[in-house]
Amino acid sequence: MMRLTAFRIRNFRSITDTGWQSLSPDNITCLIGQNESGKTSILEALKVFYTGVISEDVLRSDLSLPEVSCRFSIPEGWLLSITDNPRPELRELLAGLDSLELTRAWIADLSSVVKVSGAVSQYLDSLEDAWKIYLGDVTLRLEEEMDNIDVLEASLENISRQESLLGSQLPSRDPAKKPFAFLSRKNGEETADAVVNPELYSELDDLRDKKDRITNELENKKLVKKAGEKWKEILDRYSMYEKHMSDLFLKLEERHQKLTLLMKPFDDEDVAWKSVLHDYRKTREDRDMIKSELDRHIAFSGYLLNGFSEAESEEKVSEIIQSYKSQYNSEMLGRKYFAHCPIFEFFEDFSSLLPNRIDLHDIISGNEQVEGYKAARNFLTIARLDYSFFQQRSSRIFKQKIENINQTLTTDFQDFWQQSIGRNNKIHIQFELDHYDASAGRKSGKPYLEFWIKDEGERLYPKQRSRGVRWFLSFYLELKASANINREMVLLVDEPGVSLHARAQEDVLKVFEDIRERIQVVYTTHSPHLVEINKLHRVLAIQRDDIDSMRSSTKVLDPLQLSSATPDTLSPLQSILGNPLPVEGASPGKFNLIVNDNGTFYLISAILHLTGSGNSISVIPSTGVSSIPLLCNILMGWGLDFLVLLFRNDMEEDIVELLPETVYKPGSNGKESIIVMPENFHNSEDLLSTLDFKNHILKTREGITVANSDYVREKEMPRNFIFSRFLSEVMDGDIRLSDFDEETNENFRLFIGKLNGHK
Repeated sequence: MMRLTAFRIRNFRSITDTGWQSLSPDNITCLIGQNESGKTSILEALKVFYTGVISEDVLRSDLSLPEVSCRFSIPEGWLLSITDNPRPELRELLAGLDSLELTRAWIADLSSVVKVSGAVSQYLDSLEDAWKIYLGDVTLRLEEEMDNIDVLEASLENISRQESLLGSQLPSRDPAKKPFAFLSRKNGEETADAVVNPELYSELDDLRDKKDRITNELENKKLVKKAGEKWKEILDRYSMYEKHMSDLFLKLEERHQKLTLLMKPFDDEDVAWKSVLHDYRKTREDRDMIKSELDRHIAFSGYLLNGFSEAESEEKVSEIIQSYKSQYNSEMLGRKYFAHCPIFEFFEDFSSLLPNRIDLHDIISGNEQVEGYKAARNFLTIARLDYSFFQQRSSRIFKQKIENINQTLTTDFQDFWQQSIGRNNKIHIQFELDHYDASAGRKSGKPYLEFWIKDEGERLYPKQRSRGVRWFLSFYLELKASANINREMVLLVDEPGVSLHARAQEDVLKVFEDIRERIQVVYTTHSPHLVEINKLHRVLAIQRDDIDSMRSSTKVLDPLQLSSATPDTLSPLQSILGNPLPVEGASPGKFNLIVNDNGTFYLISAILHLTGSGNSISVIPSTGVSSIPLLCNILMGWGLDFLVLLFRNDMEEDIVELLPETVYKPGSNGKESIIVMPENFHNSEDLLSTLDFKNHILKTREGITVANSDYVREKEMPRNFIFSRFLSEVMDGDIRLSDFDEETNENFRLFIGKLNGHK
């Protein structure tokens, strides 16, 4: 359901950032490059994307933490089917997606989280950003209101002081304190109140009025003040956790730096270090909980500021959180979708070689510690055997079934392992069930499996065979067993077949081809025998930014950038792209056609296949126009008949005049040995109409106002790659003759007609 289409690796060993790198669409991707360029690091980064387990030795010297992202193709609408009750906007987004990005990011304690990235995270991030803006606005209002409350309380305190001072200067105006004061008044005398300035009373009244207003205002703000005080208290706790996290982060970084320099893994027995890790993880968890509480309280305070009661505010907080925040976040969806992603299996050296024998009990109990367990388990998986098979009561039937299984496995294995022992003897693989005899002590009478690798000359245990045979058999068992898993898989293989000779390495490719419909393969190699000439679209070149410095970063070059790779990086391809004598396909029984370069070789081979003319024609690529005369001389020396296909450009028109004068004369049968295409065909790509060239080669809608060959030259496009990809799609049946327009078909007929006229 999920197929890996691209990856991006950041901060992993020598890798700073690969950028997004696409895998081959036909499920086999080859990484080439010098030793220490970073090929194996890419495989390991993809592996830990799946496992999540890293150690300090993958960290860069700046201690930046790794991130590995993978992009998967998915059926449109599939995400919606595995996501429970998404809200309308998220539902609409998920329904239209046909790709998914997941990113695993590591944190300071080297634990990690998987998050959904790409379009889904952009949507969720937009909600989160809006939520942060909202909380920021409420926080500003709350801060202003708390400042306002502080001002009001200060004013109230000041008014109270003034009132007290002013009151002390005035006699009491309360008649109750002097109930009979009027009886003590003498004729003609004024009381003390009468001589006091009445403005003081007025001022006192004004102060009391202001005090009442402020008191009422503060009373109305009592809930806001309470919320603000709680906000400050939560904020202080959050800041405390943040500070402690920063202190712990420095300790973690110091530890990582030490172990990175020493190239040592974390010591599980270091009690002090385990305490720091526990403290960091617990503090991080508590901090996140406090942050959630803080955000909710800020939103709650916003409703109090708007005049709602506490009960109303609590109710509305839940509503606004739902409106601003999805019920999912990137991490929640990351976990959900990661559960469906392919298994990433890393095979570095296939150390689990097939044993000579293994106890049946160890197989049944899953004892992975016993030697050869994995290979023996794979053997039985391919044979589709389980414990019930070994309960067969009839010895005759049981032995016959084993014989049938051995024959089937051998036949299938020989389809992939083309080598012979000596001139004709092909090897056979088989197993037998036997029981320990009395000399085995406690194991006496118990069953065990015994394995053999036979040829017609002798019967030998696996350990008695060559390392190459043992490696390939283990490789075959691993891959064939993996293909039986009912789940997508990405197989990561580092340097397959280093102990095999050239022919056997080609057998490795046969196994890859056999499983690629069920398993994606990403492998590294230095061998030209593990890179196919007509499938350069499978190649990613890995090299350092500065080839003279091992401290430089790893750089990944996709097939469109192969021309900028260094010669050492491209060494596996040199025999393909730079061999001055590429005449392996020359044949006395075929019509040999020399073409100007590998790009034309791919394109002409595709046209011959489309038109059904390829069986009798052998296309031979030169390494350039200037090498055509040399190639002609070699074929003449071998006594082979051939023709030269030339196009209408300056270099090839010079060759038209040069060849008859310096290399050979026209054939005695009167037929010319050179095919020269008409004026409007400057190179092989002009055999396609502009529309077909855009649709099937460039795969773009970009307008082209010049000849196809001129466009390729002006844009400096990698002809080898784009035409090898085209040939692969033609060979796979993805592009048919009926897919081309009438102009292209007419050009094909013209070309085939010229060939037929010279055969």
